[in-house]
Amino acid sequence: MGDRTLPEWMNKPQEEHTPGPYKKSILEDDLPYLEFGGTVIYSQERHDCSFLSEDLRSGLASDSAVGFDLEWPPSFTKGKTKKVAVVQLCASEEKCYLFHISSMSGFPPGLKVFLEDENIMKVGVGIEGDKWKLLSDYDIKLNNIVELSNLANKTLRCCEKWSLDGLVKHLLKKQLFKDKLVRCSHWDNFGLTEDQKRYAATESK
Repeated sequence: MGDRTLPEWMNKPQEEHTPGPYKKSILEDDLPYLEFGGTVIYSQERHDCSFLSEDLRSGLASDSAVGFDLEWPPSFTKGKTKKVAVVQLCASEEKCYLFHISSMSGFPPGLKVFLEDENIMKVGVGIEGDKWKLLSDYDIKLNNIVELSNLANKTLRCCEKWSLDGLVKHLLKKQLFKDKLVRCSHWDNFGLTEDQKRYAATESK
């Protein structure tokens, strides 16, 4: 990984672990929730989004890493999915950007440049699927991606199929806010609710 800037938890020394299946603790449901305590910057306008994307890009050090995630509404038609509605980018503990693509008149060119920039690492869980979703929906070629579950397996010397919630529980001893009404909500509705913003910011943290 060289000198790339990674999220803080990935730089912390881990205890020795032996390979084997991840066993859920009966106390996991009592873990405190992981919350994003920084500023959420929410953009619903195409030109504003491009400006913020460039602002974020210009403030990053060379070979930086950003947390990345997508949200889109559920589809109740078999074999069909709706387009990506929200792009989440988190470069630090202090600031998270939520770009509400479905409320904009076309995909913001500044955000496209950011996502396709090979010098900026995008990290997330299930990020390969997100890559193809963006390509299919908007012809955006997401470059320089890192799958967090693979990195976790390498660091912990195990072979697990991690979810983001599983990683948070195992490494941070916390759990994600997973209210189904929020997770499966209408992300393409104009104006995200505060619960949606909190959920999206924490997912990309």
